This record gives sequence, C-alpha cells and structure tokens, in this order.
Amino acid sequence: MKKLLTITLSVFTLSLFGQCNDAFFPFEEGVNFEQTSYDKKGKTQGRTISTVLNVDGSSATVKNVFFDKKDEEVADGKYTIICEGDVIKMDFNNFIPEEMLSQYGDAEVKVEGDFITIPDDLQEGQTLQDGSGTVTIIMASQAAMNIKMDMEIVDRKVEKAETLDTPAGSFDTYKISQKTIVTMNMMGMKKTTETSSASWFSKGVGMVKNESYDKKGNLAGYSLLTAFNKN
Repeated sequence: MKKLLTITLSVFTLSLFGQCNDAFFPFEEGVNFEQTSYDKKGKTQGRTISTVLNVDGSSATVKNVFFDKKDEEVADGKYTIICEGDVIKMDFNNFIPEEMLSQYGDAEVKVEGDFITIPDDLQEGQTLQDGSGTVTIIMASQAAMNIKMDMEIVDRKVEKAETLDTPAGSFDTYKISQKTIVTMNMMGMKKTTETSSASWFSKGVGMVKNESYDKKGNLAGYSLLTAFNKN
C-alpha cells in the first residue's frame, strides 16, 4: 500500500535573493529526473522519480515518488530547495536513503531537519557545513514499536572534481564526502552507528551519484542518475 511521506521543515526566516542559474540544482519548473539505487553488486533496489513542481523566486518545490525493487510505488513526498545568494539549501529529506523510506510497509515516515548547504563555488579541499535531522517511523497498529532516529551529517568535505558518465549523460561533478551518525531510539533502547558516504553534484543538475560504505569502508550500495529531462 502506498504511504504518504510527511516532511516538516525547521522554522526560520530567510531573506531570498540572488540568481540560481549557477546552483547545483535545476531551478526550472517541469524538470524531472530519476535516481536508481543499487546494492554493492549492482542489483537494482529501487528508484525515485523527482519533478520540480514550481519555482517561486529563489525557492523550488520538488515532488519525489519512491518505487521499491519490484518497481511498485511505495511512498511520495515533497521537499524544498532554496537558493540564497551563492548557496543552495537542500531539504534534509533529500539525504535520507530510499531504502530507509521503503522498508517500513504502511508506517508513516516523518522527516524533520535542517537544510544542508552547498555553495556555488565548490573547490577541492573545501569543508562544508554540518547538518542534522530526525526521522520518525510511526507504526499505525503498534505504537510501542515506533522508531526515532536522530541523524547528524558531519565531516563534509569536497574531495575532487571529476567527470561522470551515467545513463542520463556525462556530467562535470564535484565529489563530496561525509559521515552520518545515527542514534536509533526504540522501546527505550538506544543504538548509535556511524557510516560514511560520498555524493557527486553537478551544476544545473543536482546529485548525479551517491555511494554508501560500511564501517570498514567497503561499498555497501549506491544510487545513480538514470534520467534527466527538461521541457
């Protein structure tokens, strides 16, 4: 059964200004793109279709539709991208792995968190601002089984510039590495885990590739831009 992904943003005041043509995201209504996720052996695990619904000044609203490995729709939701001067602010939901959103059946998933920033002028060796958020899994029939996950995205660093070839085309990108610290709260018990990942971003496109690694640094899974279309 398809579930609705509810997203609540942190409350703060923004002064929106500047042009977004040079941002690491497509600020253009009607743009749609597809990210496909794979396990470490390259087997498809699901996909996400995203559509830029509207651009209001320096703010873009994007709809995500999530599909599982059987290509069945399992969730949908919206997130916001904001262009503020020479920085874009990406909704924390954009950094939640698809598999996390699709593995809980009919449960409601709520995401609350900061915006994650990406400057327009990325340079190798640059350190980026950390981010944090909370994912709450609400079990409709078993409230005692609700899960709360506090997440921190830290040690964000621009590793290098490189060109990536994907099914959607060839893109000039910057590779950004980061660590994610997750503290899971369930039935009064806490468990903290730390993982690492890397994301490749291209101007006017957004995230082209993402890799996640296990605690030994081995590839655990990845996602890839598999379609990108403009009107």
